Amino acid sequence: MGYTVAIILLALPIVFSGCKKGDEDPFLTFRSRKARLCGTWTVSNLNSEIVRKENNISTKTVTTVEDGSWKQVITIPSSDSTRTLTGKIAIDPGQEEGTYTFFFDKNGVAKMVYKYEFDEDQSGEDDDASVIHRTEVTEEMTGSWEFLSGIDNEYKNKERIAFIIEEQKTTTKVSEIISSDDEGGAVIPRTISTNVASDRYAKGELSIVYNIVELRNKEVKLHQDVNRFHLSAQNTTSETYQENGHEDLTLKLRK
Repeated sequence: MGYTVAIILLALPIVFSGCKKGDEDPFLTFRSRKARLCGTWTVSNLNSEIVRKENNISTKTVTTVEDGSWKQVITIPSSDSTRTLTGKIAIDPGQEEGTYTFFFDKNGVAKMVYKYEFDEDQSGEDDDASVIHRTEVTEEMTGSWEFLSGIDNEYKNKERIAFIIEEQKTTTKVSEIISSDDEGGAVIPRTISTNVASDRYAKGELSIVYNIVELRNKEVKLHQDVNRFHLSAQNTTSETYQENGHEDLTLKLRK
């Protein structure tokens, strides 16, 4: 019996280390990677840095999400021009956490919902009233997910996940809020514009690949490398742009 127990104890690190794929994964876990990933997750932190080069002009966009706050800084290095937008992750009625969620089902169903809003002051120096433009954005992606197999020594088996997008929809609503010191009562926003963009894809036509940095029971860390190139030409005119950067996300299991 003593020899049997000793053999089991020696074998445990070998068995469970096979579940450790990401650099920050737990060394010992009794749950499979699929069981740990399935569920509804809230994005608690995001850091995205994308440089877009178009017509020899580079634009750098840094987007951060931290505990419900949302911020985006857009700079044009060649002109020292900077635009800073600050806002928050929207919270749906009846919910305690913000609506920036990922859902992974054990049968391969996947969904992402991302809602955020930000205000911009449009008041003039001579205006008697305060004029605020509020932009509300809702991004939704539905489809399926699957682990990817390893590639030589570059990636381990199940170290990456593919979010295969079948439907993508973005709704952008801009409202105007005018208020002055003389006005009383609540100020009702007036809708200026609403734009809806919706796309559908065949399964496998469009996907996002994330590297799984950490996969725990209540926390997931994902990393995405961005490297896109676009070229379109018609007669003597052409359009081309390139985007490079990365996106890092920390997901917490939704309460």
